[in-house]
Amino acid sequence: MPKRLVLRGSLRAYRVDAGGRVGASASLGETPAEVARLLNTDPPVVLPASVQNLLSSGGTDPISVADPFLLSSLSDGDLRRAPPSLGELRVAREALPVPPAESERALLLALADERIRKILRDPEEVLISLAREEERVERSFDREVAAADHWLDAGSPPLTEYAESWRAFREQYEQHHTQLSVRVEAAARRVVPNLSELVGPRVAARLVSGAGSRSALARMSGSRLQLLGARRRPSHGRGPRYGLLYRASRMTDVPPDRGGAYARSLAALAVIAARADTTGASIGRELVARRDRRIERLRRQRK
Repeated sequence: MPKRLVLRGSLRAYRVDAGGRVGASASLGETPAEVARLLNTDPPVVLPASVQNLLSSGGTDPISVADPFLLSSLSDGDLRRAPPSLGELRVAREALPVPPAESERALLLALADERIRKILRDPEEVLISLAREEERVERSFDREVAAADHWLDAGSPPLTEYAESWRAFREQYEQHHTQLSVRVEAAARRVVPNLSELVGPRVAARLVSGAGSRSALARMSGSRLQLLGARRRPSHGRGPRYGLLYRASRMTDVPPDRGGAYARSLAALAVIAARADTTGASIGRELVARRDRRIERLRRQRK
């Protein structure tokens, strides 16, 4: 066994000597939430001074660091990165004091909570959340408008008085939806720039949301992406020609009877755009040019 082995146990870091005895320890934080934030920081923050002292050799005796988080705090030129053997690690683990069950449970819950927060802060997850909320708000607004228009059609005095309140509420709702749409479009241009340029940022956001992730969308075939978001399953005789792509940029420029043909070619281009977005390549202008040429060919065929 190395002269000293440093590893983490619950809220503290320990240094175990060659005989399997705990020589010193240092606190990683005062609370489970504080330690969870420390362990989930990327890149790692500066460790407390007491923990740094455990990692310093302070002499000629070698130190081996077993914990991956503590190991990441060492400099690239540090020779103490060599991991211990399984036997050495087993002896050191057995020497550590057993933490109280409640303390360990609190730490595990704090770690899970911090990791979830970290995932939700990811730009792709933010885009998916915003896209789903924008779609929900749009459906709700359309439903309320249709219901109010039908209800207020009676024209009785009490309903006429209520109509003023409804118009004020409708303006606020429209403003909220507009602001939410702006945020969705900005997030889409950051996460999927090529796809946003090809089909429009709102449609791009809904495609990523419908697929579940940018990588899942990139793995789709063109035919599956074409029907993503379709309300009705295709049948042998009749079925939808497109789902979310119905709102794609320049869809209204295509003759109605050529919408299916355009959707197939647009879906193929959208898959290429999604795959380029996962690699960081910038091919949006080229895809838009191909899209526009396809539209012009379809319009000439109609004539």
